[in-house]
Amino acid sequence: MDLRQLRHFQALYRLRSFARAADEMAMSQPALSRSIQNLERALDCRLFDRTTHTVTPTEAARRLIHQAETVIAAAAALKEDAAGLKASSQGTVRVGCGAYPLQPLLTETVTAFAHSHPLVHLTLTSGDTTPLLQRLLDRELDLVVCDRRRFDASRFAEDILMLALPTEPLAVVFSAEHEIAAMQGEAIDFSAYPWALPRVPAGGEPDFTPASVAMRAGGAFPQFQLQSTAACLDLARSGTALTLVPLSLARRAAADGRLRYLTADRHLSTNDGVHLLKGRSQTPIMRAFVKELRSTARRLAQQPGRDAGWPVTGGA
Repeated sequence: MDLRQLRHFQALYRLRSFARAADEMAMSQPALSRSIQNLERALDCRLFDRTTHTVTPTEAARRLIHQAETVIAAAAALKEDAAGLKASSQGTVRVGCGAYPLQPLLTETVTAFAHSHPLVHLTLTSGDTTPLLQRLLDRELDLVVCDRRRFDASRFAEDILMLALPTEPLAVVFSAEHEIAAMQGEAIDFSAYPWALPRVPAGGEPDFTPASVAMRAGGAFPQFQLQSTAACLDLARSGTALTLVPLSLARRAAADGRLRYLTADRHLSTNDGVHLLKGRSQTPIMRAFVKELRSTARRLAQQPGRDAGWPVTGGA
């Protein structure tokens, strides 16, 4: 048994086709078939049921595929670690992130990391939590930063390690021309206004007031659901809707005077975590990125105290 056979096993398991797997491995179908047969003899078990038109993994294959992928990943990590001995600042990091941690947590981390590791190739993919975590399981991403509130009860908890990040307060953001801007010191019923919020995991939406909970149950909250906090801020600038973003982002967005923000009396904060695949060796460059990420999260969480919030109705 050798590493090439494990790679052939992984490709055939994933593609369910000798033709496609052979093409991906740049080899002939007979050569791939011989490699799989040799691996089956070495393991003393049948890995695939073959017919003229189908290739179906056996129960043994389903039990062994994760171990095979771990060995393949460990070999890749070993190779990258060896290369890192010559150039510790080089490598590739593939990051997935949810809408809220994208700005400013990930953007600030990437900025700092780029200065200290100028030769690193980094990809940043934003999206919904479940597809991102699945891509982490499939080893298409190295780590995922996303909401962690329902992670322990999810189907991913068995295979993924979650490192909680420090929380940062959230702030309500609105146009400087919005009527709320003239209500300082008054009680504000936020449920009376349209909202624009980024897509978040089910159950991860912030609760402002009992009214907003009822609105959500009826499918009417938020009125605008967008892919990013940046898009939500654009709607806030136009006066179309209110939005909610990390306090550090709210402060920056309001710097030009077109937006204003406030923090509510009730504590609302980010709830993000770094998600890593269990059993997967981390390359030096991955460890360096996670270290920078956690340092940035601590700095954002330790900003000078919360801005004075305005009283709001409904217990928020």
